[in-house]
Amino acid sequence: MNTAQDELKKILAAINARDEKNFSARVDLKNLMDVAYDEATDVLAANCSKFHELYPKDLFFKFGPRILRLYNEKFRGVHLGLINKVIAAYFDGSFKDAKNFSSTPIKFLAAELNRLLKAIHADFGEEKISGDKNFLAVKMVGDGSSYGRMIGALNFVLEFDRRGDEWRLLKIKNVEELVPPILDIAETYWPASWDLGIKF
Repeated sequence: MNTAQDELKKILAAINARDEKNFSARVDLKNLMDVAYDEATDVLAANCSKFHELYPKDLFFKFGPRILRLYNEKFRGVHLGLINKVIAAYFDGSFKDAKNFSSTPIKFLAAELNRLLKAIHADFGEEKISGDKNFLAVKMVGDGSSYGRMIGALNFVLEFDRRGDEWRLLKIKNVEELVPPILDIAETYWPASWDLGIKF
């Protein structure tokens, strides 16, 4: 039987080759994004005051956890829709036609995703099987480029589900641990003015 590490190598190869068919066959993307979004919302709300102190210009944290939760619930479909459109633009190659954020925001973000993916590599850690679940530790490490330095190093724990003799990526197990460093990257990278430039 393949290991989770074997499957992740195939997933990464599909991402690098922009092979959406093989990627989708090995990743339950809807479940991964749904769970990560909801768990991240919980972490953001629970630490709302702390994040407001760290990022006082970000209005997202200004009004407290209740409003944050209501906002994320109201715009859940919009946020996840944006992520799906960016991923689709990456896989179909339309990001190559990106101009700037204001004129082609989805393609521009997909082009940025392409640059980020080229600036990182995966270091595989421990793998643990528990019944029909397999947990794999992975460190995503940036290279010496500006994008790589921005990413730094992020430690993921990925949960795979048994599918016959193979494993399918189901979700990120350690969302709570990842929210603070990823939020810091987002606060550095994402200008507030961009929020006004995305149309659905």
